[in-house]
Amino acid sequence: MENKVFVAKCDDYEKCAEAVDRVLDAFGGAKALLGNGKTVLVKPNLLMPKKPEDATTTHPAVVEAVCAAFVKVGADVSIIDSTGGPHTKFVLKLLYGKTGMREAAENSGAKLSFNTKSKKVTYPEGRIVQKFDILAPVLDADLVISLAKVKTHSFMSMTGAVKNLFGCIPGMGKPNFHRKFPKREDFAGMLVDICARVNPGFCILDGVYGMEGPGPAGGDPKLLGAIFGGISPYAVDLAQCHLMGLRTDSVYTLTEAQARGFATTDPSTLTWLGDDPEPLRKSFKPAVKHKGDAVPQIMDNCIGCGDCARICPMKCIKMENNLAVIKERDCIRCYCCHEFCPIKAIEL
Repeated sequence: MENKVFVAKCDDYEKCAEAVDRVLDAFGGAKALLGNGKTVLVKPNLLMPKKPEDATTTHPAVVEAVCAAFVKVGADVSIIDSTGGPHTKFVLKLLYGKTGMREAAENSGAKLSFNTKSKKVTYPEGRIVQKFDILAPVLDADLVISLAKVKTHSFMSMTGAVKNLFGCIPGMGKPNFHRKFPKREDFAGMLVDICARVNPGFCILDGVYGMEGPGPAGGDPKLLGAIFGGISPYAVDLAQCHLMGLRTDSVYTLTEAQARGFATTDPSTLTWLGDDPEPLRKSFKPAVKHKGDAVPQIMDNCIGCGDCARICPMKCIKMENNLAVIKERDCIRCYCCHEFCPIKAIEL
């Protein structure tokens, strides 16, 4: 079980290229990680079209640094993600432009992928899902890099290298998974199944600025001051959990990975490389402060855009008099509405 995680102190995105190189060099460098392969797929967290300073998405400076490292050794590097809405070229163009990915690609020599095709794959070993659709560019790559963002998460407690790969599911397939697996334990099991099938070759976390509170989109930026990574997405997520000051037993993907023998939930079992992680540790506010399942509440600043109604997997949100109304009886507490509200008009 791979348990090495390299931590590079970095509190300024203008200096992140050096930190990224330190992380990669600790594992032999980009050339060694690429091996005999040629194509690299960088999968950042591009949850929705948000500006980099909102800390909702992987910062373009980190994406640029990772892409540049692999372009430098001759790799054909592409960037792609899929939001919870329609996976179309129009949406991707908007997403890449708003999140700074267009500039990251231009500056690094990487390409923005507009390939919207997907392929059905099997994973017989899956505990929750054995068949599902995956973005074709992910499957076609020789090396997949999960380039995630340090954030709290209203449903899974934390998003990281494992949860980031949920973006390999095309578009509207994500709400379908929320509908099929409303229990957190089952949803986490599905995420680990997807992660195991995608099998990323390397994982890097953008933790210069993370997000605390009602993440993954409604929280507040918080300085962590670190970029870290490793081969195992489970080890990297355990390191993230420790650095964020979260309880490991509250992170469902970690407990699921432990049950399968992929990792432990004890940070002391990690081989920590690079800078001392202890001075970097912070106390991140959790996404949900109270016990039990929080019911989403529509606030007075709702503008009636209808995004929550469109994304709701149970279709329990209706628009009445140009305002959103939640039918609480049918709500499964997946918090997709909270996640995708563009103006933070839904609270838990």
